[in-house]
Amino acid sequence: MTTVRAAANLPSFFEGARFDLKWRNFTADLDFWIRQARKYSGPVLDLACGTGRVSLHLTRAGFRVTGIDSSETLLREAARKCLRLSLSAEWVKHDIREFDLGTRFPLVILPGNSISTFMETKDLEACFACVKRHLAPKGKVVIDLFNPDLEILSRDPKERFPHVRYPAHNGRGMVVVTESNSYDTVRQVNLIRRYHKMPREARELVEEFAVRVYFPQELVSLLKYNGFLIEAKYGDYDESAFGAESPKQLIVCSAPL
Repeated sequence: MTTVRAAANLPSFFEGARFDLKWRNFTADLDFWIRQARKYSGPVLDLACGTGRVSLHLTRAGFRVTGIDSSETLLREAARKCLRLSLSAEWVKHDIREFDLGTRFPLVILPGNSISTFMETKDLEACFACVKRHLAPKGKVVIDLFNPDLEILSRDPKERFPHVRYPAHNGRGMVVVTESNSYDTVRQVNLIRRYHKMPREARELVEEFAVRVYFPQELVSLLKYNGFLIEAKYGDYDESAFGAESPKQLIVCSAPL
């Protein structure tokens, strides 16, 4: 079997069409984001928007959305889908740690575990500073982050576990994805390897990336230290109360002047 390795920031893995094939069946969070937009109103600023999965859902529901991402490839696919659906949204290429749009939003969202890409606390705080500058008076920030699973973090790094299946980009069969991980307890960084077994091919593509693990009390403390007031915390997209077994950390906060 041939193994081809690729860093997660290369478009070979996350080019728009393939990204969408991988995530097209994930819809569990979409109603949650609609509820937040209806509760706190728009326009909405979607940080790390990718190919616009959440942004376009909000736009289709009648909200004005600005999506920011650092990947030109993903933004190009977002704009293409937007045009195909006859929708109107704004797409901006920026690092979400350092952007200035010159406007403020009633609602800023960080879906899809996006803050877990910040390996260092200073990067997360830089993002928080940008968010505060773009919040309208009484505006809200909603953060979506996984709740760390100690069983996953303590896995044997030599073992593989099932992850997901998604259609091959040529429409011929399914790509089967397994994963392994190795957790650095000092840095709180989880190195993940995902093995994409391509159908009818004697090759396996290996995607490597790292995520920072933010534990619940740590994240609450970081938000408070950076001037945010936590107004609600949910454990899943149904807005159930957060608890030890919750799969998600969904936090609604504001930044009082």
